[in-house]
Amino acid sequence: MTLAATLRTALTGLSTAQQALAVTAHNVSNAATEGYVRKVHAQEPIVLDGRGAGARALDPRRIADEFLVAELRTRSARLGRSEVLEELLRRAQDDILGTPGGGGLHERVAAVAAAAEALANDPAKAAQRSQLLGAAEELTEALARAGERVQELRGEADRRIDRLIDAVNADLAALERIDREIVGGRASPELEDVRDRLLASLARRIDISTYRNEDGRIAVYLRGGQPLLEGGRRVLVYDPAPVVANTTRFGPITLYRARDVDPATGEPIAGAEGVELVTSGLRAELPPELVTGTPADEALIVRSPLREGELQGLLEVRDRYLPELADQLDELARITRYALNAAHNAAVASPPPESLTGSRLEDGTFDASTRAGTAWLAVIDRASGATLQTVAIDLSADLATLVAQLDADLGGHGDAVLDSEGRLSIALGAGKGIALADGDGRITVTDAAGRVWDYGFSHYFGLNDLFEADPARPTAMAVRAAVARDPSLLATARLDVDPGPPPSASLGGIGDGRGARGLAAAFQRSVATVPRGALDRAASTIGAYAADLVGAVATRVARTGGAADTDRAMVEELSNRVAAVSGVNMDEELARLVLYQQAYAVSARIVRITDELFDELLSLKR
Repeated sequence: MTLAATLRTALTGLSTAQQALAVTAHNVSNAATEGYVRKVHAQEPIVLDGRGAGARALDPRRIADEFLVAELRTRSARLGRSEVLEELLRRAQDDILGTPGGGGLHERVAAVAAAAEALANDPAKAAQRSQLLGAAEELTEALARAGERVQELRGEADRRIDRLIDAVNADLAALERIDREIVGGRASPELEDVRDRLLASLARRIDISTYRNEDGRIAVYLRGGQPLLEGGRRVLVYDPAPVVANTTRFGPITLYRARDVDPATGEPIAGAEGVELVTSGLRAELPPELVTGTPADEALIVRSPLREGELQGLLEVRDRYLPELADQLDELARITRYALNAAHNAAVASPPPESLTGSRLEDGTFDASTRAGTAWLAVIDRASGATLQTVAIDLSADLATLVAQLDADLGGHGDAVLDSEGRLSIALGAGKGIALADGDGRITVTDAAGRVWDYGFSHYFGLNDLFEADPARPTAMAVRAAVARDPSLLATARLDVDPGPPPSASLGGIGDGRGARGLAAAFQRSVATVPRGALDRAASTIGAYAADLVGAVATRVARTGGAADTDRAMVEELSNRVAAVSGVNMDEELARLVLYQQAYAVSARIVRITDELFDELLSLKR
């Protein structure tokens, strides 16, 4: 080998050592950079005419275990879903149901029951009436707030879905830009690091799988098989609901090719066709009252092919868990109204009111119901408590006949009519009060959910309800305005009827606590319920249902919290394993630094010695 060849060989050694030192310095400077993958210097020998001619530096190699990285993405997607469920369901528990000792919903129910017991023990005491009405109003306010809060959380989840989709689209756009920079199948290690970080971010948000093409580019698919990045980027399009209520129908999440979406507005261009990823609809599962058994049901169900990721977690909260909670709250409100209104309608205020107007808007349900027996109405002198007239009400008659007969039987004492909206109204003359008793009369109605409701005459028409309902919002109810204004209208007495003939009736006085005891007993009455989520009882008392509701939510929160803890531990373990393979070890880098430093120094010495030999050769010629 000539001196010139020796010099060239030594210079390649210097160049290779320089690049090796640069790779080491890059590793050390990024030791604390999240997602950075360690690079290893690579080189190969130069062979010319069959002889060694030094070394050539190759592109640095990334040290990564692709299997561990792929598994970490899968587990991160699972963690994304479980953390969303844990966060929003825990907030639902704390914000809606309250904490023990903090005036939670179940404690409001218990407070009304305790106040009813106190009133039953002392029905003449005004303070006990006010206490019961105050507790009842607090319960109705808590139920109304709970129903509103459920929909607020659903609206928040819907807006987060919109923001998350924007983030997914941004990640896909960045991945597409990186793919364009990869030319000839050679991606720089730094670009691959950036791509891995984007894929990790994307995998946490949405359920994906990836495939590395031979040219070094990456293809990204949804877990169901739809491409997100394959020969061009796709764009997810979603329009959040402006207002979220129990009847809100959410729009679909649709996939379009990027060229079919206007970049200025984010909306598809006219005529563009997309693929529906998540269907539009009301919720993930229909409650019994909405099931018709026809193809129309399918259009109301939100369906998602995803299984993991933050997006799936938000969809589950919005479309399954919170609607189930809303149903359970509605069921609690419904059985509370039914049981307490039944008890209040079976009782009479002392003195009784001069007029009663029903809350039910008659729509043909009465004539379609199963009816039998006789109810009773007594006209009471409000001053003396004496019975002026006793009227039998035949419930087997059709509605028009029943009202006409009742009006005729009242004679000169008053009138009974159906108003323009179908409400039954009974009004007596001044100084006369209305007292009602169910007798053996029963009106049985089966609702759209399949529940069978058993009513007395007054209860069916809502003549003496304690609670008024909002038909548009089942959870929202209030103490009947007349009773809230005048606590003396709280029904605590009972009307006793002797059917005769001739029929006669007598009303207990202000000390008659049988009606108040009926209110207290209503909390122990088992009422028909419809299965709602984890609450699958066919019947329940008010207190038991409230306790079951709180327990079911607490159980679900504990379960999702446990799942999130497990997923976090798994992600942490996988992250540590990935870091052990791909992370920068300062001791190893220091050892390499010494090696490359020595290689550089020896190559430099060879250059110097070769230079000295060249000088000696030149001096011989002189």
